[in-house]
Amino acid sequence: MARRILSANDLLMPSPQASLKDSVRTETREAALVEINRRWAAPSSGPDGLLDWHDQGALMQEIAFVNKAQALLDEAAVKIAPSVLRIVLTVKANVAEPPAQRAFLAEHLELDFRRISELCIVAESYGLIDPRRREQGLAEIERYGWSKALKLAHVPDPADREQVWAVACGEGPQASYRAVLEAIGRFRERKQLFAPVQAGPLEARLQTARERFTAFSASAQHLSTREDYAEALGELAQVQRELTRLKRSLRERMELAQWEDLAAAT
Repeated sequence: MARRILSANDLLMPSPQASLKDSVRTETREAALVEINRRWAAPSSGPDGLLDWHDQGALMQEIAFVNKAQALLDEAAVKIAPSVLRIVLTVKANVAEPPAQRAFLAEHLELDFRRISELCIVAESYGLIDPRRREQGLAEIERYGWSKALKLAHVPDPADREQVWAVACGEGPQASYRAVLEAIGRFRERKQLFAPVQAGPLEARLQTARERFTAFSASAQHLSTREDYAEALGELAQVQRELTRLKRSLRERMELAQWEDLAAAT
């Protein structure tokens, strides 16, 4: 899950809105909404609802309409992403168990978990919740486009994102969605190739649990006196404590994988 990037007080403070010069202008948004309603109310162009393939003027107009409407939806997604991240972090800070957190979100937030994960990852990676970073983050998203920005959000460092974007663009000013995916894949391969191998908290927990269970097994081999049973019970208590810690680590890993994998599936 997204890590904290501000204090609890800062997270709950309303953030200043981006200026109109950095977004689609109000009149453009209103015109797009009018056009959406007009096309919704208009009858289909033919009995089968298809557009003329040989004279593609109407087809290009329909494509331009969809692209404009999508730009409006993308802007809305960017602007609500900080709110979604604030909601999720607040729930996590006040509800202990992940199932209860998900239940609260499912009951009150009218978004599926894949959409929640997308918006949280974007808001965190581009710093949209941080007033000091959000202008730069918004500019990045507008530069890449929403779908490509969503994938690039999995590269958390802005300098690394710039490098990946440059590789994806090649000699051109823009990159295709496929080129971005390939550049991210090559970037991850390089990071994995040169990164030192380190045992994380989960691996350490596993090793400690193995050691505790080995000690319990040894003590359980010789049970005859009251002291033998007491020693075995003590070792078993140690095993249970380590298993509880291991369970907590596994849940944390599972939750992190949930947010990342759901967003990566888009």
